[in-house]
Amino acid sequence: MKSINNIPFQKVCHFIDKNLNTKLPLDDLCKIEHLSKYHFHRLFHLHVGLPVFQYIQLQRMKKAANQLYYHHLKITDIALDAGFENTESFSRAFKKLFLVTPTQFKQTPNWEPILGNHVNTTQANQPMEHSLIANVTIQWFNKTQIASLSHKGSPQTLHTSIKRFIEWRKAHHTPPTLSKTFNILYNDPHTTPAEDYRFDIATNITSKNLTNDEQLKEKKLKENTQGVVLSEIPAGYCAVLRYIGSDDNLGELINTLYSQWLPQSGKVLRDFPCFIERVKMFPTVNQIEAVTDIYLPIE
Repeated sequence: MKSINNIPFQKVCHFIDKNLNTKLPLDDLCKIEHLSKYHFHRLFHLHVGLPVFQYIQLQRMKKAANQLYYHHLKITDIALDAGFENTESFSRAFKKLFLVTPTQFKQTPNWEPILGNHVNTTQANQPMEHSLIANVTIQWFNKTQIASLSHKGSPQTLHTSIKRFIEWRKAHHTPPTLSKTFNILYNDPHTTPAEDYRFDIATNITSKNLTNDEQLKEKKLKENTQGVVLSEIPAGYCAVLRYIGSDDNLGELINTLYSQWLPQSGKVLRDFPCFIERVKMFPTVNQIEAVTDIYLPIE
């Protein structure tokens, strides 16, 4: 992997713009920037100003609008060229952006929705506070076996997964006061479609929570109804930042690590998601006194 270059994501945007009439698998886009998908979504949004699939949709609609007004192509042909299976789905997407149907746009075009520069020129280019830079340390993280529950789906239903994990912890006598609590952040909830969102809740685990050594080798926990499985956080270097306060500012702080600390540091990312350790958390302490260590895996 490599760090962000001087013109972030220029190559991948150029590739998208040249291939709007073809499928654009996420894996192919990640390869262009030499980033894993865990990091690609967040960094693309920070530097381009839009989630990657929203950017693709916008570029396709821009092309479609030009084809409609300037080239007078049939709506069916434009829809297929934009990657839609039929004119109905294309028309819905077009109207959502332009507020008029393709036929209405052809007669009276309104270019306002696609005017302007969509590249983010604020947050990603502002210098990080020196105090924050000074607080980021590089640490070696030892491989840690974890009991993990994966929440998949809307962030709005995350509380149900947390409840199930708490039930498992209580049944297996691993409360936060005796064992560590981790969250593995596979996606940014603000830019990821609900159906693709994943957030793992975990605690470090030892052989006492397993039935026997064979289960440890097979990476299986004692049978449970909550869906908790044995997994691991791999060993490696991490950029670590300790944050004290409520979760309200946590997402912004993580984005700042990606958009400002990372390019300034010259470090490159490892193929594992950002994760956090809940050192002290509510309700053990008040929300404003919560202590969270943020880990950004790097080479």
